[in-house]
Amino acid sequence: MSERTWQAIVTVGIGLVVLAVLRIVLGVVFDRAVKRAAARKSPDYAARLRTRLTVLRRVILAFVLALVLWSVLEIFPATEQVARTLLASSAFIALILGVAFSVPLGNIGAGILLSLSQPVRIGDRITVGDVTGTAVEITLIHTIVRTDQGLTAFVPNSQMITSTVVNRSLDDPRRLVTVRLPVANTVPVEDARRVLLSTVDEVGEPSLQETSVAVVDVGERTTWLALSGYAPRPTAVDRVASELRERALSALAAEGFLPG
Repeated sequence: MSERTWQAIVTVGIGLVVLAVLRIVLGVVFDRAVKRAAARKSPDYAARLRTRLTVLRRVILAFVLALVLWSVLEIFPATEQVARTLLASSAFIALILGVAFSVPLGNIGAGILLSLSQPVRIGDRITVGDVTGTAVEITLIHTIVRTDQGLTAFVPNSQMITSTVVNRSLDDPRRLVTVRLPVANTVPVEDARRVLLSTVDEVGEPSLQETSVAVVDVGERTTWLALSGYAPRPTAVDRVASELRERALSALAAEGFLPG
């Protein structure tokens, strides 16, 4: 193995160590900053700060990784001139800007914009398209949303910027509970809706408000209905949805409405 190859391996190793240490140090420093902000100022300010620092840490790590890769390119004669030319050329800056705001890497630019404008903060309940849940993390590529149904949705940051986002933490503290239920195609939807709505009152505490039943899909033998309602914010959505689904299936079975 040549000396340049060993030098490249050592450079990569040192770079990875620096990245790991930097990630840990930034995590500790930023976590302490957020805790101090939560103790001295409002929770709203702490949420905004946590969102900005999370994205900032990812940008710093990505920049350091780019420096490591550039250092490796400089080791080999075949790529040394290319690395220097790219770094010194204004075309390199134009290339970076063009790539940063193109699809799919345009999500990086969108993530930075999200951290600055903050229509969504970590911990907020949001609705983006058909997804409703809590924003648990904003990465450089996507926003991770934990839905009210207990699922994990990965929403591209570009979609968070270009589409309508409803921030329910600002005005609507309720949590959406939705269950999908099958009925036979021969069953009138109104009859199935009547049976399903009657099961909502049997769930008990917490009571659901603004309940509705909508047709979400139709197959050869099965029509899928969505039974939805709003519960107070502290509600354990998974538990309520499980109980609602169980009671609704029992009621549909008793009426003979389930597919054969």
